[in-house]
Amino acid sequence: MKNYSVLFVLFCLLACANSAFAVNPTPTEQWDRESAMAAVRSAQIDIAVSEIGNAATLADGNATLERLQALEARTDLPLPAREAALYEFTRSLAELPRSAVAVEVMQHLQSYQTQTLVPDEDHGYTLVPLFNIRGAATGVENGWQRTEFAIEAARTLETSPVTLVSAYVETDNRNQRSGYLDALRQAGLTDVETVQNAALERFEGAPELTPLIAATAVITLDPFAIEQLLTHARGAGLSAALGQLDDRLPASETAAYLTYAIQQAPAENASLAIAAWWPRLRHEAEIRDLMVDKLDDPALGSAVALALAQSPDIQTIKLLQDTADGDSIAARRAQMSLNMNRDGLIGEVRQ
Repeated sequence: MKNYSVLFVLFCLLACANSAFAVNPTPTEQWDRESAMAAVRSAQIDIAVSEIGNAATLADGNATLERLQALEARTDLPLPAREAALYEFTRSLAELPRSAVAVEVMQHLQSYQTQTLVPDEDHGYTLVPLFNIRGAATGVENGWQRTEFAIEAARTLETSPVTLVSAYVETDNRNQRSGYLDALRQAGLTDVETVQNAALERFEGAPELTPLIAATAVITLDPFAIEQLLTHARGAGLSAALGQLDDRLPASETAAYLTYAIQQAPAENASLAIAAWWPRLRHEAEIRDLMVDKLDDPALGSAVALALAQSPDIQTIKLLQDTADGDSIAARRAQMSLNMNRDGLIGEVRQ
C-alpha cells in the first residue's frame, strides 16, 4: 500500500512540475517573411526606439528595463514591429561606450528569446528569428571588447611593442586580436616595424601570426615580410592583405611577387595570389606565359585555369587556343578556361 502511495505522490509532483513549465512558455509566432515585414512597415519603429531611452538615460538599468518590457508588452504594435524596434535599439548601442549602458540592459538583450520566426531563406523547413536580438547584442559586446583591446594595445605599443606579439599568440580571443590589429593600423611606422620583425622571427612556428604580419606588411611594404607571408601564411588574413598590397604596389613589384608565389609558395597561397593579382597583370607577357605554362601543374593548374578564364584578353585567348589542341592535362584545362567564360572571351575577340 505504501508503494502505491509513494507512486501517487511522485506522479502528482511530476504533473505539477510539467504544469509549472507550461504556465508561461515562450510564445512564438511563425510568419512568412513578406507579411512580417509588412507588419514592421505598418508601425513607427523610430518612435518606439526613441521611447526606450538615449545616451543620457540608459545607464539607469531599472528604468530602461521597465521601458524595454513595456515595449515588449505593447498590444497596439504587431509582434514583428515590437521586435524590429528592439533590434534597432540594440544595434544603436554600438555607437555608445560600454559605460553608458547599464549591465542589466545588456543581460536582458543577450538573453532575449526572439518570438517572430520565419522560414530560412535557404532551408525553408527551418524556422529562424526574423530579428536576432541576442545576436545583435553579442555584436555590440564584441565591438566594445575590440575597442577596449585596441586601447590596451596602443598603450603596449608605447612601452613594449614586442610584447604585443607574445600577447597576440597567447590569446584565442578574436576580439582581442582584432583590437590589436586596429591599434597597429594607427601606430607609428617605427612601432609597426618593431612588431613586424618580432613576429617574423616566430612566424614559421606560429602561423596564427598571419593576420598580424599581413597587417604590418600592408603598412611597411617590406619585401622580406611579403615573401614570408606568401611562404608561411595560413588561414585568415592572407587574402585580404594580397588585395591591399595590389592597391599599394606598382605592377612591376606585384609581378615579381606573383612569380615568387607561383614558383616557391605553397599551392594554397599561390592560388590566392593568382586570384588577387592576375587581373591587374593580365597584359604582362612574362606573367601570362608563366600562367599558361602552369596549366599542367597538379596543384596550381585548376587555379590558373580559373584565373585565365575570368580576365581574358586577345593574347591570352590565342595562347589558350594553341594550348587546348590535344588531350594533355594542360590542353583540357585550357579548353576549360575557354568554355568557362565563352561570352567574355568572344567579346574580347570582337573588340
